[in-house]
Amino acid sequence: MFPGGVAKVPGRPEAPSGASARTVPRVLLVDPYLARADPMERKFVELYPSLGVLTLAAVLRARGIEVRVTDLTFARSTAGLRSDIRAFQPHVVGVHTKTLTFLRSLEAAHIAREAGAVAVAGGPDATTRPGDYLEGGFDTVGSGEGEETLAEIAWTVASGGPIDGVSGTIVGKPGALVRGPPRPFLKDLDRLPLPAWDLIDLDRYLEQWRARTGERRMAVLTSRGCPFDCSWCSKPTFGRTFRQQSPARVLDELRALKDRYRVDYVRFCDDVFGIQRRWLEELLDGMIREQLGLQFECLARVELLKPDLLKRMRQAGLARVYLGVESGSQRMLDTMNRGTRLHQVERAAAALRKEGVRQYWFLMLGYPGETLEDVEETLRLFRRFSPEEYSVSIAVPIPGTRFYETVKDRLVGTAPRRHSSGGDSLLYIGAYPESMYRWQQRRFRIDAALRRARGRLPGSMIDGASRTLDRLHERVAKPILLGSRRREAASGPSHGTELPLVPPRHPPAEAAD
Repeated sequence: MFPGGVAKVPGRPEAPSGASARTVPRVLLVDPYLARADPMERKFVELYPSLGVLTLAAVLRARGIEVRVTDLTFARSTAGLRSDIRAFQPHVVGVHTKTLTFLRSLEAAHIAREAGAVAVAGGPDATTRPGDYLEGGFDTVGSGEGEETLAEIAWTVASGGPIDGVSGTIVGKPGALVRGPPRPFLKDLDRLPLPAWDLIDLDRYLEQWRARTGERRMAVLTSRGCPFDCSWCSKPTFGRTFRQQSPARVLDELRALKDRYRVDYVRFCDDVFGIQRRWLEELLDGMIREQLGLQFECLARVELLKPDLLKRMRQAGLARVYLGVESGSQRMLDTMNRGTRLHQVERAAAALRKEGVRQYWFLMLGYPGETLEDVEETLRLFRRFSPEEYSVSIAVPIPGTRFYETVKDRLVGTAPRRHSSGGDSLLYIGAYPESMYRWQQRRFRIDAALRRARGRLPGSMIDGASRTLDRLHERVAKPILLGSRRREAASGPSHGTELPLVPPRHPPAEAAD
């Protein structure tokens, strides 16, 4: 059932080159992401190296382990991985997994095992569905945070020992998954070394950004985990814990990026930035005091973006904020267990516009229970505030979420399609056909294009075009698309049959202003 088996595989050496207890482990870390294969990357230029991989590499190196990184982001294929393994002869190959890179991760495991290395899967996707990775060829899955787990695996393999039973691991045995003892989360993130930027071609990322934006951009992670509980969000690696580095440690990393790599724009890629206001104010004060000259962007929750705080953030260099607006329907926000109110979205959007900060809205269509009127409410909110940037995705049921559990019996399409949909496909039998949601996505795109034309075309012309689009939707597109659903009735519920709502874990509470 599990090709990876347990620790010992007949006919394969436990470690290359006659490993002994004195052998220094060699670990190759792999990021199997290929930008050219990402359907979303073709639309949005958001290329940053994996901070998880680089932090893991830095920790392993600090533990006396020889480590290298194979970053496939700019590659055309996995050919470079084969040559790296041949040259380095690692004891262990650790692969960072995401839903999009599932099939390529399995290919990496196959290449590693062919060379006699132990293949370890880590990251969010493998943690969520370890059986798929073990069946696909991995020897073990590292569940949760990987630093301590992979270090122990590396020393164990290099000394010829078995890896089943290592804390934080999952291995496959006939008919079962066997989990090692749970490994506690790291408590003090300040103990983590700076990411091992030197192990990849970081300048290629920076120069790509410079060519496109005029800035050398880099990502920084200041915290781990998210305490919120959205029904569609998966938190397999860090769970609902929340731990963060001290402002002083963050400033050390920002200075290093500025001094070593001439970075002048930073993306804070925390799940939610600035959860604790006192911490954020201390960081902002430091950035202003040290005059780092950095612009930055972050993902924030609307209820945390108070107007007075935004002024300070702008002074420190805030240029863009990503907002998980998701829906213009309060009923749908409650169903998603977002914990936000529409008036908070409106207040944050207005305050950002006043401060001159660009807004990037994440919007979601097709969530269970959503009606066409809910979609119209979202479009009306979108039109009212006209964010500079946005994405409108069709809801993706991710394994391990309450959303997924609700629709798992109604999933459609092949596994590869589900792994690479990029939010453009309806992956379960919903209340409306996929063609309806794709049309709705086009409505948002057309509307955004019309609003960008303001200033170049008369306002009356733009407003007239918008009204024409709405009439086209109501009189032509909507009847046709709903009719197509009736013709597909044999394969799913009619458009009037709603799927069960995803129940919030807790009744939605009135969020604080």
